[in-house]
Amino acid sequence: MNAQRAATEWLTWGVQARVVVTDPGALASAANLVRGYLTAADAATNRDRADSEIRRFGSDSDSLETDGATVTPMFAHFLGDALAVARLTDGKLTPTAGSEDPHSWWKIRVEGNRVFGPAGAILDLSATARASSADHCAGTTAELLGCGVLVALGGDIAVAGPPPDNGWQIQVQDLPGDPTCQVAIPSGCGIATASTVKPLARESTATPMWRTVSVIAESCAEAAALSRVAVSMSGSAIDWLHKLDRPARLVDQEFRVTTLVGWPDD
Repeated sequence: MNAQRAATEWLTWGVQARVVVTDPGALASAANLVRGYLTAADAATNRDRADSEIRRFGSDSDSLETDGATVTPMFAHFLGDALAVARLTDGKLTPTAGSEDPHSWWKIRVEGNRVFGPAGAILDLSATARASSADHCAGTTAELLGCGVLVALGGDIAVAGPPPDNGWQIQVQDLPGDPTCQVAIPSGCGIATASTVKPLARESTATPMWRTVSVIAESCAEAAALSRVAVSMSGSAIDWLHKLDRPARLVDQEFRVTTLVGWPDD
């Protein structure tokens, strides 16, 4: 282990969580902070939990449009991120995909700790909560402990605080044997990889064009959203990411690599 860094890993939310700090003495505190936040985030956003906040949301749906619903600051933050992602992707990734009207996300607004929206709105934050958590954990932990922090939740990685001397070095690869590269990213941004093959994705009956898509953006939430949408697209993903001006790396089923918009060299 580099003397300037220390790391720990564990399984959570069905993925490998990894926390790296630039101050080895702060590792235990950083891990505890991240674990605590992820526990609270699960209680807020996990639709599989009968006691989660998201399952309770909209129980009085008749007044949701006029009076709104009071939510916790954490839930408001997650929903705000999800709505920003919906706008960024032109509705390709939304928090209302399970609603009777999947396009009703644009009718939802967050005002402080109150949420207003159409009656019958059903929220699902599973597409964005993990990356949003990585952003929050990295940023708040770096601020509280005064050191550089990397938080990786599966393929979603956020970095914050003073970086190591050689920058945040990230290895980009899905399965062993897949094309790999190492990039350095600055603090205050995120990188995410979406995959159509294990271990980062469920199996699909169709054969998509892309094996993986990796994106670097100003936040992990943004990077994850763009990579998830692009990996399900065909060749149009290249033009789409170009228009959004985001560095990206796409690997097709023949293991050919395409890089866009100044993707960092190895």
